[in-house]
Amino acid sequence: MYQNTIVVGHLGRDPEMRYLPSGTPVTSFSIATTRKWNNAEGQPQEKTTWFRVSVFGKQAESCNQYLA
Repeated sequence: MYQNTIVVGHLGRDPEMRYLPSGTPVTSFSIATTRKWNNAEGQPQEKTTWFRVSVFGKQAESCNQYLA
């Protein structure tokens, strides 16, 4: 089963590219998303969630080249 998720946020650090023994490129990076709301007392609240992302193949090369 294939699942698709879209995460919009801020890049945590520059991507790191490596190669699998088969020669397939893999790029890893993290994305931070922040959610802001007011609690029951009206006080502003904020929560940041980090996502670890791994991209394979041609997309890995593109991510490594263009994300910074």
